[in-house]
Amino acid sequence: MAHLAAFNDERKVVVITGCSSGLGRSMAIEFDAQKQYRVFATARNIESLRDLPVGIQRVQLDVTDVESIKAAIKEITQSTHDRIDILINNAGVNSAVGPLVETPIENIRKTFEANFFGLISVTQAAAPYMIRHRSGVIVNIGSVAAIACMPFGGPYSASKSAVHAASDTLRLELAPFNIHVVVVAPGAIKSSISDNTRKTRSTPTPNSADEGDLGYLPADSLYKHVEDLVKFRAEFSQQGEPTPSETFAKNVRKWVAVSRPGAYLFTGKKSLGVWISYYLPTRVKDWVIGRIFQIHRIGSNAHKNKNI
Repeated sequence: MAHLAAFNDERKVVVITGCSSGLGRSMAIEFDAQKQYRVFATARNIESLRDLPVGIQRVQLDVTDVESIKAAIKEITQSTHDRIDILINNAGVNSAVGPLVETPIENIRKTFEANFFGLISVTQAAAPYMIRHRSGVIVNIGSVAAIACMPFGGPYSASKSAVHAASDTLRLELAPFNIHVVVVAPGAIKSSISDNTRKTRSTPTPNSADEGDLGYLPADSLYKHVEDLVKFRAEFSQQGEPTPSETFAKNVRKWVAVSRPGAYLFTGKKSLGVWISYYLPTRVKDWVIGRIFQIHRIGSNAHKNKNI
């Protein structure tokens, strides 16, 4: 890891995980553009941070490795006189797209390791510094998928639901120390998530040789006849005109800049509709989501699947 020189600095210290691309990168750039912040961008592969603006300090941090987390937080706090003012837990994966009954358990564990356990591990390492200073903001990047759970994205929704629940607990436990815990639930934000989630099985079954094979499900899947719906789910957030990640980053920065930030920020295209859906009766919500994802085709087209 690069040496970080220790010096007095009145700027607020911002630590962001998962800055190699997408939301994390945009947030690092947005906070750095404001002169009152000193930004530490982290990623598992520090080389991926090479082209960030020169004012941003880069630190290697793998959220699935406790020793890596401890080393990164130690490196940061040694150069900030034990200060962390804002922690943004952004790192995460979506490595388990597909029907939940067929998703390999190792893929589900991988999703939870990065999205939930990694977030908790980083928080446990950083929170003591905030507690000692009796101030701080912890921002946990959740998802609207935790509010409106959609088919073929069960592990991701479950991991983000865990993030929301843990954040509610942390907010109560840390409030006496003047530490605010915020959940940011992004809607449709421009990213490469559909590319990153394709073919993510850790032990893939050879796909069929059919021309229409999309590469999301193994050849023996009981849902092979509706593989296009799995693809639709993987690309759902990128359809239409998703909100630019730069706009998302600006909204987050403005939200946490106030003295008492709200507990939840829903931002990005489709986020308002999802927030409203939370208050719908379950039967109505299931009907709406079922219509969007054409769930009826699973049963009506089952005769086309040779595995059934």
